[in-house]
Amino acid sequence: MQSWVRVGRWPVFAIVALAGVFVCFWHIGQQVLDGDELIYVQAGWQYVHGVVTFNLEHPPTAKYLYGLAQLVVGQGVLGPRLVAGTAVFATGVVLFLWLRGPLGHWGALLAAGLWWLTPRANGPDAFDPGSGTAVRIDRIALLEPVMVFFVVLALAAAWAWITTSSRWRWAWAAVAGAALGLAVTSKATGALFVVAIVVLPILFRRWWELLVGGVIAAAAFAVTFVASYAPVGMVRGLTYMLDFQSAHDANGHLAEIAGHTYRFAPWWSQYWYMVVGTTPVLVAVLVVGIVAALFVRPDQLVVYLLAAIIPVMVFFGASKVALAHYYDAWMPVVIALAAVGFARLGQSVSLAVRVRTGHRAGRRVPVAATTVIAAVVVLGVGAAVVPATQQTVAVARVRPSGLALLDRELRAHGVDGGRILFTEYGAPGWRPYFADRGVDVPVAGRYGAIVQGTDDRFPVPEQVRAFLSAERSRLTAFRIDDLRVWVPAGGGAIVIDGGAVSLQR
Repeated sequence: MQSWVRVGRWPVFAIVALAGVFVCFWHIGQQVLDGDELIYVQAGWQYVHGVVTFNLEHPPTAKYLYGLAQLVVGQGVLGPRLVAGTAVFATGVVLFLWLRGPLGHWGALLAAGLWWLTPRANGPDAFDPGSGTAVRIDRIALLEPVMVFFVVLALAAAWAWITTSSRWRWAWAAVAGAALGLAVTSKATGALFVVAIVVLPILFRRWWELLVGGVIAAAAFAVTFVASYAPVGMVRGLTYMLDFQSAHDANGHLAEIAGHTYRFAPWWSQYWYMVVGTTPVLVAVLVVGIVAALFVRPDQLVVYLLAAIIPVMVFFGASKVALAHYYDAWMPVVIALAAVGFARLGQSVSLAVRVRTGHRAGRRVPVAATTVIAAVVVLGVGAAVVPATQQTVAVARVRPSGLALLDRELRAHGVDGGRILFTEYGAPGWRPYFADRGVDVPVAGRYGAIVQGTDDRFPVPEQVRAFLSAERSRLTAFRIDDLRVWVPAGGGAIVIDGGAVSLQR
C-alpha cells in the first residue's frame, strides 16, 4: 500500500496542478470588467509610460507589473489578469514547496490544492455566469493577488531562514525581507505580516539569527521599499496614501453586507464575506482543520501561522471600510493552517496503523479512536471537493455577460449611442463600459435607454418608476442576464426635463 502511495504522489500532484492552471487561467479575459481593476490597469499603463500621478492612494508595485504586462500583451485587462493568475498559481507552488518539509508531500499538496481550486468570490452570485460578478476575486487584476504571493513567499523564506543551518540561511533572510517589501509596496496591508516574521526566530530561540538575519532582512526590505516607491516620489506617495486612507476610513464606504447597507462596516463584515465567498462547506472544512492544528501536536509552525493570521483579522475587524475581496489577504495562511491540522490527523492515523501492524514500536491507539480520526480526515478533505468542483464548473462556464453585452443588444434594438440612465446599479460597475455616456442620476437631457440592475443601495428614482409604469406600452423591455433594459419602441428618445420624464418620438 505504501509503495502505491509513493508511486502515485507525483501523478496526483500533476493532476491537481493542472486543475489549478485551469481555474487560474481559463477564459480569464472574458469576465466582466471590475471598476477597481480598471483603475489599477490604467495606472499601470501610465506608470510604465512615465506618468506616475494616478492612484497614489495605493502602493505602486502591483501596478508596475500590470503596466509591464500590457507592454507585452497589449493595452487592456488581459495582460494584468495573466499576471494576477500567475501570482495565484505561484502562491500555491510556494505553499507546496514550503510545507512539504514539515507536513510531507500530501499535507503540502492539500494546502496547494485548496488554494488553487476552492472559491474566493465576492458573493454567491459568482457561481452564476450571468451575474456579472468575477468567478473568483483573484482572477481579476486587483492588488491582492500580487500582495498575497509576495506575503507567502516572505513567510516561506523566513521559515527557511530560521529552520536551516546552512550558509544559505542569510540569503533566505534577504529573500524574506525583499519579498515583504514587494508585498507592502503592492498593498499596504502586507505590512501586517511582519509580526509573524519577527516572532518566528523567537519561537525557535534563534537569537543570533534574529540579530544578524533581522538586520539583513530589514536592509533588504528597505532597499526594495525605496526602489519601488522612488518613481512615484517617496514623500509625496506615502503622504498622499496615508491621508487618503485615513479620510476613507473616517468617511466610510457604502457596502451591502448580509442584506443591509452600511457606510461603516460592522466588525464581522470580512468574516461574512469569507463565508459567502468561499461557501459554508469550505469554511466548515477549514474550521475542522484549524481546530485539529491547535490540538494535535501544535508546534512552532502552528504558532507562526497564527501570528500571521491574527493581526490581519484584527485589523480588518477594526476597519470601518469592508470590501468583498479584502479577506483574500488571509486566505492562504488560513488554508495552510487547516492543512497542518489534517496532515497531523493523517499522520496520527498512519502511526496508529503501523504500531498495530507491528511495523513500529509505540503506544497503541484504540481502534475506535483511530477510526474516528480517519473518518474526520476523509470526510473533511472529501467535503472540500464540493466547493472545488463548484468553482471549477463556474470557471468552465465563464462568458461575457451583463454590461459586457449591453451595447451590442442596444444596437440590435435600434439604440446606437446616446446617454444611458443606470438605476439600481453602482457606478463602479457600469463606468468601465459606459463612462462616456452613462449616468446614475436623472439629470436633464435625452436618453436612449434606462437600465435597471439589482442593487438596492441605488433605488430607482420615483419619477423614473412612474414613467416606466405609465409608458409601458410605448417602451420595449428586454433582459440581459441580471439587467432589465427599456428603450423607446419604434425609435425616439426618453427625455428628462426639470425632473419630469417623458417619451419623445
